[in-house]
Amino acid sequence: MRPAVLLLAGALVVAGEAAAQPLQSPKAAGYTQLFMSPCGEPYRAKAGEPYPVALWFKQTDANHDGVVDKAEFRADHAGFFDALDTDANGVLDGPEVSFYENRVAPDVFHPEMFGMAIGPILAQYQPQGGINEPKRRQPREYVGAAAYGLLAEAEPVRAADTDLNGRVSKQEFQEAADRRFARLDKNGDGKLELAELPKTAVQAQR
Repeated sequence: MRPAVLLLAGALVVAGEAAAQPLQSPKAAGYTQLFMSPCGEPYRAKAGEPYPVALWFKQTDANHDGVVDKAEFRADHAGFFDALDTDANGVLDGPEVSFYENRVAPDVFHPEMFGMAIGPILAQYQPQGGINEPKRRQPREYVGAAAYGLLAEAEPVRAADTDLNGRVSKQEFQEAADRRFARLDKNGDGKLELAELPKTAVQAQR
């Protein structure tokens, strides 16, 4: 399995059998920053460290040339899929998706467990009325991973289930990678640079 998945799943559980023990707050473990990668993998950082989008970008940039191309972006999705696909059958089913939501990123999908529910976050200025009217901020509620990701998807793994059969195939996950890359590659040059990526909602709020 992908080391980050095992590390994160283990770090959020107190000593003992993971399936039987209560989850520990990431904040209690020293993590105060959270980024959800486009494929849905959580990246965490402690206070004073760079926002963890930089950690994701560094890992995804396999050849270390300072950019993430489409092949690297797809490989990042494939690696996370394989980490979650514990029976290696090429499909993420109910138990595997449940492991992801309840053990890999429980504070994201069950924030009430840790008292971490995201409240209204101020969006960008939105025009109101005529052109001479003052612009006002409009609050927006975020669900699940939406506040922590580049594309504001509530559940990136389930979002890849395009045929809505309750299962995510590796092909569906790779097709989701292609759609996500196209949305992030605003200038259409086939590569992503860290500086051109949008800020997540929580990052912008800070």
